[in-house]
Amino acid sequence: MGIKNKDYCGTIVLEIDGQEYDVVSVTPNVKTGNKTVQTMNSKRRALGSSCGVIEIALKIEAAIPLDKSEPDWIKMRNATMTIYPACGVGGKREIYTGCTTEEVGSAYTVGKEAVRSISLHALDLQVV
Repeated sequence: MGIKNKDYCGTIVLEIDGQEYDVVSVTPNVKTGNKTVQTMNSKRRALGSSCGVIEIALKIEAAIPLDKSEPDWIKMRNATMTIYPACGVGGKREIYTGCTTEEVGSAYTVGKEAVRSISLHALDLQVV
């Protein structure tokens, strides 16, 4: 048996409410909310954990288009964001629903494109 060549996800496509947007990066982060329950016992260690509330956060860096075709990030509420591989073969779609903007910033640097930095939270995640 030899080593098998695998294909991996490269670039992605981001759709917001069905409209495709050019982005530099997307960083989803899911916190489970689970916590260690510390108790006093003879073993001197935690013996369990408690279930928590899941928190879903997204950080997006989007190139700033000159034609003003970017969404109104500041007013974004209850949007649906879909992330999927650009190759279109295999891979799964990540669908984030109930997306609401928390922060919007901009970055301008020499030698790179100007970008918007957007922090959002989502209410649910589905992988299909």
